[in-house]
Amino acid sequence: MRAVDVRILCPGQNWMNIGSLIANGMGGYGSPLPDGSTIAAVTGTPPAALGMDGPRLVARGRYHFGITTPNWALALACAGKGPYTEPLPLRAVAAFPHDDRLALAVRAETGITSLSDIAARRLPLKISMPTREMGHPARWVMDEILACHGFSQEDLESWGGEVLRDRPRSQNSPDAVPADPSFDAVFDEAIMTHRWRKLTTQYDLRFLPLEEHVLAHCAALGMPAGVLEKGRLRGLDRDVPTLDFSGWILYCAADLPDELAHLAVRAIDEQRETISARFTGPTRAMTAPVDLRATGRDLPVPLHPGAAAYYREQGHLDDTAVIEED
Repeated sequence: MRAVDVRILCPGQNWMNIGSLIANGMGGYGSPLPDGSTIAAVTGTPPAALGMDGPRLVARGRYHFGITTPNWALALACAGKGPYTEPLPLRAVAAFPHDDRLALAVRAETGITSLSDIAARRLPLKISMPTREMGHPARWVMDEILACHGFSQEDLESWGGEVLRDRPRSQNSPDAVPADPSFDAVFDEAIMTHRWRKLTTQYDLRFLPLEEHVLAHCAALGMPAGVLEKGRLRGLDRDVPTLDFSGWILYCAADLPDELAHLAVRAIDEQRETISARFTGPTRAMTAPVDLRATGRDLPVPLHPGAAAYYREQGHLDDTAVIEED
C-alpha cells in the first residue's frame, strides 16, 4: 500500500475537536498506514454549507471522511432526497451523541400562537435564523416549513419583516449575544447551547408547535418528528411537536478501502475518553460520552464494512447489523 493523504472534513469547531483526535489516532507510532502518509482534519467556510455539501465532496473523493448533522441528513444524501438531487454512494462509520431539536420560538408579547398567524396577519417580523448564504440545514428546513404555511422570506420582507444576520459565531459561548435585541422570533436548532439558555432566561418566549400537515410533509422528505420536552428550557410548559435534529455522523464513500474505515473506528475507540473530555458541562454540544456500543448502531444508512469489522472484533455488533445494501 502506498502512502496516503487522508482528509477528514470537519466543518466547524465541534467537529474539529473530534476530527483532529481521529486524525491523531489514525497516525502516530505503530500506525498501520504506510510511512509518509498524512492525516488532516480540515475545516473551512462557511462551515454549515460545507456540512451540507460534504456528502457530495466525499462521494466525489475530495475527502475520505466527513461529519454532518443531523443524522437524517446523511440518509437524504444517500437517497437523493431534499437538497440532494441524486443518490450518493456513502456509508456510515460512527454516530456521536447529540440530542437536538429544531425550535421555533416567538416573543410572548407578539401574541403569535402558530406559524399560520404570521401569514394570515402578514406580520413584519424580525426573525433570527440562519441566512441562506450560510447553507445551514436548519435554513433549508425552515424554507420547507414556511412554504407549508404559504409564505417565504421574500413575502416576509415584502410585509416589512427581515431575517436578522445575528447568529453568534459560537452558539455555546457564555459571552455571546444570543440574538439582536430587536428580534421577534428565533427559528433555529442547537437547543442545548448557552445561546438558547440565555434567550429563554432573558426573554419570555413561546414555543410554536409544528402542525400535523407540516410534520407529514417533512416526514415524506425524510425528516423525522421530535418533541421539545416540557421543562427542557424556560418557557416549555408542555411538550411541543417539532423536528428531530439529533446526531453527528462520521461517514465515508462506499468504496473507501476497508482498512481506512477500520482504522478510523479504532482511532475513535482509542481516543474516546479524550474526545468525550472535550464536551462537558450542562450545555455541551456532544450530549453524552462516546460509547462504541452505540456509535455503530441504529444508523440512518448502512455501515461501511471496514467500520463494521472493527465493531464486531470488539463485540459491539452482531450478525444482524446492517452493513451493505443489497
